[in-house]
Amino acid sequence: MSTGLAARSWAFLTSPRATWWLVGALVAVGSLIRIPQLGHTLAEAYAFRQTQTAFVAREYSEHGIDLFRTPLPVFGPDADVPMEFPLWQGIAALFMMAGQPADVAVRTLALLSFQLCAVLLAVLVRRWHGAAAAVVSVGLLQFLPFGLLWGAASLIDFFSVALSLLMVIGIDAWFERRHLPWLAVGSAAAVLAFLVKVTTVPSWGLLLVVSLVLMLRARGWVGSWRRLLAGLIGPVAGFAAALAWTAYADAVKRAEPLTQFLTSSQLRDWNFGTLSQRVEADGYWTILGRLAGEIAGPMLFGLAIAVAAAIFQSRFEDRLRSLGWLLVAVSAPLVFFNLYVVHSYYLIAIYPAIVAAMAVGGVWLLRTLRVQRWQRVALAALATGVLFAGTVLSPQGHANVAQWARGNAEPALSRLLAERTPEGSPVIIVGCDWDPSFLYYAQRAGMMFRGSDAGDTWSRHDIGAYAALYNCRPDLDPADYLPAGVVAVGTDDPGLYRLEQR
Repeated sequence: MSTGLAARSWAFLTSPRATWWLVGALVAVGSLIRIPQLGHTLAEAYAFRQTQTAFVAREYSEHGIDLFRTPLPVFGPDADVPMEFPLWQGIAALFMMAGQPADVAVRTLALLSFQLCAVLLAVLVRRWHGAAAAVVSVGLLQFLPFGLLWGAASLIDFFSVALSLLMVIGIDAWFERRHLPWLAVGSAAAVLAFLVKVTTVPSWGLLLVVSLVLMLRARGWVGSWRRLLAGLIGPVAGFAAALAWTAYADAVKRAEPLTQFLTSSQLRDWNFGTLSQRVEADGYWTILGRLAGEIAGPMLFGLAIAVAAAIFQSRFEDRLRSLGWLLVAVSAPLVFFNLYVVHSYYLIAIYPAIVAAMAVGGVWLLRTLRVQRWQRVALAALATGVLFAGTVLSPQGHANVAQWARGNAEPALSRLLAERTPEGSPVIIVGCDWDPSFLYYAQRAGMMFRGSDAGDTWSRHDIGAYAALYNCRPDLDPADYLPAGVVAVGTDDPGLYRLEQR
């Protein structure tokens, strides 16, 4: 009886139905452990970027959604600072309009985006590599320290990855089975993916190259060229839409001197890195250190197994698909080098590809070993333990888990501004770069100066609307940021000044 029960259990666990039960269970548990995180403030890692995203969404919820405006009131109360197409922020605003607090709303949408990404990853990995790899990839995505930290962060990145995965799933189904509805879905997702975050989708397009090669191999050029042309419609249209949006966004930012530094021409080195930066080892070690500490384990052993699978799997199709996941993971940091050096969260764009490659490699290796089933299970448990222990105990992984487990208080400067400045009155801030978190949590609009003076700002903006100035750096003189006839009068709070007309 016990043998029969074991056989039936194994048959269920290896059935297609069980795949989705297991994926669903992993997604459910991954969501439950992140529910407390929904109540955390955004004053954590990359609060700058998280509050920048949330600020736009909150402005939409309070003043109406117009996706052709990106309200970010840190360069004046009416500042329009278009970056990526703000679709995610518009959706988050709907959550706020439904009654959710701003921080909870953006974190909720971020978690939904993360779990949508998990399900779509399972769909593609199962299609290409089988049920076991799909389940393992979702498990890694959910519970590695990197996923714990960023799975509910106020960022658009997992949403952009989900759109990129949907693009690949849809167009791959068209290439393989000439499935027209999937072509429509994949093409629409491609357009949105390019608009929502153009730095994410190009690397995921390499999986379409894999799908194309396999189609040509199976059907030949004569039987494939029509499918190829139809499959290119979405990505090409998406690329054109991204170019058009970038041109529009640059024109808007170029019209305001305070935001000219955010135009694409000014950010070229910031995005791609400089030649001198690329020939030095430090940047590469920074990226590899994060991969080892937060995702791939000591000595990158998870990725080493993935590379072995891409080389030694018996079928050409399996080797090529494994290589595709690795190319996604490698190509993005090589193209947008400085972004991946400076911002650890940029690894979100390739995180699902990394865990997929690791899952495929791990399943392949275990199946290759000629051992009994219980030994295979024991080896799988040991490898999983080493991976999770190695990442959780690393300095980066430990910090990720600690931040997931507990939130931070709002910035002290925000509390000061909320308590000591008139409600509804914008605030001038100097010496704090343009970090939106201070004004976001103070519930204030403002003018944040990055330079050594105000330039000709007050010829275009009304200084009379401002009642206070805060100076983050004692070496700066507030008078350099004010027009003639306006003086900064010190208060009992260091750094905070009252503005008076004289």
